[in-house]
Amino acid sequence: MHVGDRRTATRVLAAVALAGLVSLAWGDPAPTRAMIRADGTLLVDDRPVFPIGIHSETLESIPDIADAGFNLISGSGEWGAEHYAAAHERGLMILGGHYVWATFASFRTGGGIKLKPSESAGMQNVLANARDQGRRRPLETLAAFDHLPGVIGWRINEEPEGKLVEYMEYGYEVFKSHSPAHIVATLSCDQRWFHAFRNTADVLIYNNFPYRGLHKSAGSVLDTYTGVRRAVEVMGGKPVWVMPQLYPPSYWSLDPVDELTLTDMRLQNYAALIGGAKGVVMYDHVMFTRVRDRDEKGSARLRPAEEDVMQKRWAAVKAVVAELKQLGPIICDARPTEEVVIRWLQPGVNGPGPQMVRELDLYGTKYLLVMNLLDVPIGGKVYGLNAGNPTAYSARVWLGENGLSVAEAKPGALQITLGPRAAGVFILSRRPLERQEAP
Repeated sequence: MHVGDRRTATRVLAAVALAGLVSLAWGDPAPTRAMIRADGTLLVDDRPVFPIGIHSETLESIPDIADAGFNLISGSGEWGAEHYAAAHERGLMILGGHYVWATFASFRTGGGIKLKPSESAGMQNVLANARDQGRRRPLETLAAFDHLPGVIGWRINEEPEGKLVEYMEYGYEVFKSHSPAHIVATLSCDQRWFHAFRNTADVLIYNNFPYRGLHKSAGSVLDTYTGVRRAVEVMGGKPVWVMPQLYPPSYWSLDPVDELTLTDMRLQNYAALIGGAKGVVMYDHVMFTRVRDRDEKGSARLRPAEEDVMQKRWAAVKAVVAELKQLGPIICDARPTEEVVIRWLQPGVNGPGPQMVRELDLYGTKYLLVMNLLDVPIGGKVYGLNAGNPTAYSARVWLGENGLSVAEAKPGALQITLGPRAAGVFILSRRPLERQEAP
């Protein structure tokens, strides 16, 4: 082992011991195993888990993140060993990583994962060292970080659109060959490049920015849905996670009244889940705590958000997390089906057109995920296959009670209504056919 790697490992193990956690030594098994099941579900120590994560760089944010109900935190190369120890102590799974804008995981020539964004060695260093079996610094570095508690995997490609895919594929091979019990993720913002990332990761994380205020490159919630669907199509069975935006639109518009609401947050998440996402990693805690506006001279400034603003934002985040925790086991284990026919009839003479829905069947109970992007209510009638059975289902609202409702247009005929910009889940139950007596 090289001196730099010994120092890295020593610092890591000392921090873990001081935090009162388990004492790790070389040769011990990795503290957490993570892999992807055939249906795209994350397995952690052989247990299906729906990841509900958030990205954060600050040590002091970790208790609040755990208390809000998150089960995963995403870090970067700015993290020290104390971050890993604190997150693990709070029971958070950790998606480690290295953040350099639009580049790749990299290693210092003296050994150790690069910790400063200003350094830009890039994957060329991995190639130069790992291919030469006489110089194993990257692998020894991974061995040191492999023993950090709570780590389920690494995010090693950050917005790599337009870069050499060979480097990303080789980086994935280095990580997976060394530690097949950890997952590797690639983070991408551009649907045009998804097809190139199939062999760069176990998980593709899609980062869309639908609420950019007056920013010219604003996306939309519909982009989140179509982006996730596109990623699912091209990733060859590998799962897609979504990175919902926590940036308030005021960050771009410089108008403090442009706040990110609970409705905004819910729509992002439901658009992704209906599109087929198998996990969520929100972005990010630091900017979520800031307000960007203009000072007395009219210049843009970034300042801490007021306490009442933070409380309102955090309450919305906690509400979304609580809903995802209820829905997570269904996303993990239910079977996608297409057995329901919905005829959307309102508003308008011909109805609002096709809507985003997803059916999931869990041992005979059907969960119908729905959302409405319009500013007016929409309604439709629910039928059996090919609309051949108008009384096929009964229903009740499970999630999203304030915006969803159920009624009967006539006895046994199911009609559902979604309020403006509503999202939620119906539970559908099969009705038995009524016995017809012979005349």
